[in-house]
Amino acid sequence: MKTVSCIISFLFLVGNITSQEVYPSNTFLQTCYNNETCFANQNSSNLFYNETNHEFYLVIDFTKFKTGVDSLDAWLDDLDDTKFVFKGVLNADKLPALSNHGYKTLHINGSISLNNVIQSYSLDLILFKISPEGMLYRNTGNDYYDKIRANIQLAFKPKEFKLDKKPHHLKKTISINIGSGYINQLKPGMENLIGN
Repeated sequence: MKTVSCIISFLFLVGNITSQEVYPSNTFLQTCYNNETCFANQNSSNLFYNETNHEFYLVIDFTKFKTGVDSLDAWLDDLDDTKFVFKGVLNADKLPALSNHGYKTLHINGSISLNNVIQSYSLDLILFKISPEGMLYRNTGNDYYDKIRANIQLAFKPKEFKLDKKPHHLKKTISINIGSGYINQLKPGMENLIGN
């Protein structure tokens, strides 16, 4: 019994260590529901890059957008039982060299998984350098990823992912904007953070 307890404690500790290594990105959602513009803003997305196989992931957890106020959260009810996962290939040789005032836009082809539906999708990833003296800088010991940030804008129709069939019948375009996102290195054991 003591061994089982120790194993459970160890797994809990490992899970907490892994989750502490992941830095979320500020994400803004917007759509129109019942002729009203609805939006939500939260640190609820994670950007991951797997250097081994060159896969780039954007993962959004819609449950984190909820405020706890029913009238504000109603439109999110149709999204909160699924994660948004974009997966694409980003070759390391396309990652920009760090320069003081530069940015680089990378076009990534891939797919979005949402509500048990997978659709082909391409997005533009804008990478730019930040100063180690700035407020956005995080010192995680990885010089390159600590010094770059990412901007992403994308949009989709609820019908593409059968969200229009859910109770609130969302129909208008859902826009997603990620500003100054932190790219986390995807390390072994972190794959469960991507699952849909």
